[in-house]
Amino acid sequence: MLLDESMRSILAVSRLSYARLCLLFLILICAPLAFAQGGPPLVTDDPGTPGNKHWEINISYTQSRYDYGVIYELPHLDLNYGYGDNVQLKFEAPFTIFNGYDGERMTGSAFNEWGVKWRFQNDTKTKPALSTYPQIFFVGNQHFAQLGVTDPGIDFFLPMEVMKSFGSFILDAEAGVMFRQFEENQYWSGVCAEYDISKTLALLGEVHRISTANLGDDQLIWNLGFKKDLSENQSLIFSAGRSLLSPTGDNPGFLMYAGVQLRI
Repeated sequence: MLLDESMRSILAVSRLSYARLCLLFLILICAPLAFAQGGPPLVTDDPGTPGNKHWEINISYTQSRYDYGVIYELPHLDLNYGYGDNVQLKFEAPFTIFNGYDGERMTGSAFNEWGVKWRFQNDTKTKPALSTYPQIFFVGNQHFAQLGVTDPGIDFFLPMEVMKSFGSFILDAEAGVMFRQFEENQYWSGVCAEYDISKTLALLGEVHRISTANLGDDQLIWNLGFKKDLSENQSLIFSAGRSLLSPTGDNPGFLMYAGVQLRI
């Protein structure tokens, strides 16, 4: 009986590892054949900016299910302004609703985020587009931190984005360090892809990882979604996914992002 249970555990881990490898392989193979759409509704970002004196505004509803409760954000407001052609100023703040499985419930501002993206190299025939995107996170209410919804202190994220076009297709990836005031620092990395079905509809996909100094996986997720242009200045954006690991701790059993993107 113990042997059978051990074999079932080994097979389950093997199937999970195989599924992870297949998904990572699929994303990496598709990426050179796809137009990368970084940022909302995905976690992975890209070097793109709104353009001089233009706004990109993302208004969304998000849902994240963990083993300790469900986190809703409505609205999740993400404001981006182009200061010149290569610089983007960012402010992001959600109204958060937390429903804990132990009966705990809380609403309010869990965090707010400020950032500046600088694309210091544009995409050319021989060089990729490169950017850096420092961002600072402030906890909105310490009780959210006590519940595990957000970090208790001030976090500083320092990533780098790279994007290379291949004709009408683009490969996009991001990697960086999250410096946390009261917790162990984290290392973020992701790759994303977009496949244009038509001029107004595109499919999106990503694999995103968060790990600690010992290279343990704090979070490893996949997301699939779409972007549907309603007009030149409006798009519907959607993604859904889950953890590639067992849904415990910071690994979600389900993730969803549904919103509208306004370009002004």
